Amino acid sequence: MGSVITRIKSRINIILIALIMLPSGIFAIDNVTPDSVRQIMPKAALIRSAIVPGWGHLYVRKPIKGLIYFSLEAYHVYRFIEYNSIYQHVKETKNRLGIEVWSTLTEPQKKEQIKNITGYELQDATWRPREIRNKYAWWSVGFYLIGMLDAFVDAHLYYFPSDKVELTGDSRSVSMGIKISWSLGDSE
Repeated sequence: MGSVITRIKSRINIILIALIMLPSGIFAIDNVTPDSVRQIMPKAALIRSAIVPGWGHLYVRKPIKGLIYFSLEAYHVYRFIEYNSIYQHVKETKNRLGIEVWSTLTEPQKKEQIKNITGYELQDATWRPREIRNKYAWWSVGFYLIGMLDAFVDAHLYYFPSDKVELTGDSRSVSMGIKISWSLGDSE
């Protein structure tokens, strides 16, 4: 129980350090007017997100989204590595005992053998480490791809006139509509 609390405290400390290290102005970017010098290109956002998750969102000036995607990816990669390590202990024990002996053992006996052979005490939540490891790998790949696509779409929509879109509804009916207006030239 003490090791679980220690791990939780260390994870909380890492999160707090990351939040403290963020510049305070990162949350101040709300409505950005198009910059005449810097042009946002969707392909650049996609490539940046492919290199480092969240970097493409920083490129399109969406730092909160970038932080979220980076955090999701880092968490799932961390958990993948953790469960891969646990799986290696189980695999080593299986190899030393032999598959015939391993298949005859009950779950408590398997946990005891893992502790005797590798020195690692297997917890209840980590009993199926290969399946859990694979789950985290798939989630990591999914967040990686979704983050890339989201940065790509955000870059395409960067110059979209967000202040001219309104959602309308009529209380007497069950329909809704979206009114979008834009100008093709200077109408001042």
